[in-house]
Amino acid sequence: MPSTLLTGANSFVGAHVIDALVKAGHHVTGTVRRAAAGDDVVTLHPEWKENFDVVVVEDITNQSLWDKLFTENSFDHVIHVAAPLLDNPAYTDYDRDFLKPNVEGNLALFRSAAQHAPALKSIVVTGSINASSSASKEELLQGPITNETWLPITPAQAREANNAFIWYCSGKKEAELALWDFVKTQSPHFTATVLLPGLIFGPPIEPVKGGPTLGLGFSSGVVYSLFNGSNATVPPTAFPSYIDARDLADAHVRALTEPKVANKRITIGGLPMTNTMLAAELRKLPELAGRVAAESGEDKNVTPADIDAREWNEALGMSFRSLEETMRDTAKRILELEGQA
Repeated sequence: MPSTLLTGANSFVGAHVIDALVKAGHHVTGTVRRAAAGDDVVTLHPEWKENFDVVVVEDITNQSLWDKLFTENSFDHVIHVAAPLLDNPAYTDYDRDFLKPNVEGNLALFRSAAQHAPALKSIVVTGSINASSSASKEELLQGPITNETWLPITPAQAREANNAFIWYCSGKKEAELALWDFVKTQSPHFTATVLLPGLIFGPPIEPVKGGPTLGLGFSSGVVYSLFNGSNATVPPTAFPSYIDARDLADAHVRALTEPKVANKRITIGGLPMTNTMLAAELRKLPELAGRVAAESGEDKNVTPADIDAREWNEALGMSFRSLEETMRDTAKRILELEGQA
């Protein structure tokens, strides 16, 4: 049974990756920053208990914590999900909240693995299409987004923008550049793969905190905002491409052992979407009758994202859930959470 380390175990994507790993026959060790967060995951998913345990890594930028973990355990693979999220209102400084934790979070893990994890075969990292594009009209009109496309924004420009979304995009880009520089200069004994998804939708199976927004993450919050009364009409699309979290989780697991994606950054999914399309699928659900935001025509202002992901989708043998299935399952899970609030 492969032993796999998963960072960010209590996150939206992390929970789906754990589920995919367990179903694929892995024993999973998940990291969280607080013990209570790990307890919440275990309590919510007793079906994982035979093949899942939790360790606390309070600061992913602290290499000594990774050194201790790798010295005391032997792992075949690592999936690195943990990273600063866009939707944290406490993140008000580019360098402190986005640049440093993204860059050092990658480098601390990679340096430690290179020094203290001799059995490690591969690391797969959850990157973002925002390392390649901020989805501005100007960028999207430049042509297809490929695995060679990089965000045309420097750290200096990000600081000057004073915008949390631009900070997020720049942080993802700089973290990935640092990772690839490490791989190039240090030639670690394990392979590295970075996945570049767009928006990630799907049923939120991670522990949530409740409250008016149910404690949902950014992408789940986008879906909920279409039927929770916060928008009378459909709001503008944030990024015109998505992937289902369950498909993305499967892609992570397959990438661990697929030679075709070893030491590569790969676009994944690349499925088109607008908020208008999401709302149309949500209106099909009788449970949401009368709740979905009215048409606004926002899709007429959307510049499509031409994401060239076919090579990598085929390399991983991917097939994708329909938008109808993704929205149905996402909404039904959110409604369950509403009932528990």
